[in-house]
Amino acid sequence: MSLANPDRLPAPRGGPGRPKPRVDRHARGREVVEAAVAVFTEKGLQTATMQDVADKAGMAKILIYRLYPSRQALIDALFGEALAQVEAAALRPWGGYGSGIATLIELGRARPALFRLLLKDARSGPETARWAATCDALLTGLAQPFVAPPPNATEPVRAACAHAARTLLPFIIETWIAGIDRSDGLTDAARIKWFGDIVRAWRSASREAIGLPEAPEPASLAASPPPRAS
Repeated sequence: MSLANPDRLPAPRGGPGRPKPRVDRHARGREVVEAAVAVFTEKGLQTATMQDVADKAGMAKILIYRLYPSRQALIDALFGEALAQVEAAALRPWGGYGSGIATLIELGRARPALFRLLLKDARSGPETARWAATCDALLTGLAQPFVAPPPNATEPVRAACAHAARTLLPFIIETWIAGIDRSDGLTDAARIKWFGDIVRAWRSASREAIGLPEAPEPASLAASPPPRAS
């Protein structure tokens, strides 16, 4: 019995005569991101390592580093993606009181682990605190159209409007988290109405206290974008 002709044997993948298989970097990047979210949730943002992420993704660590050169780059990719979704949602036409929190909760429920990391754990260390600050600035920006100062407003009035917008921030965050987790005992419809009623009352009281003139309600919640974490 003769041996098979070695010239006719299949060439190894990527060997002579065959191109190397193309790697879908986007798909691989998604795998790494999902693994990172799971690992950071399980072990904590401050303690999980790139090796932990590689083990979870079932990849060699060197492949992770080819996609994300550092742990910081991976964290930036996670939270940059989350905040990009919030920014995009802010550009939609405003749907009335309660519509904004309904959209945020919808986003959060689609990626609950990612948004919990952003809203809860990102405040716990220097690698992530700046992303928490960027998130806070973006959410405060969603409140600003309700108390927007007129073009000819004085600096004290502008400062009062900015302060009023910041006072709504903790309420937005707590309601967003509770909506993601369904931990407040409210139905979705009741939560949206409750939140909307409070924002309506807050807007009226804030504008009266600052002395702002009557103005139409905002067409959208898009404000000037906050500076990106870098």
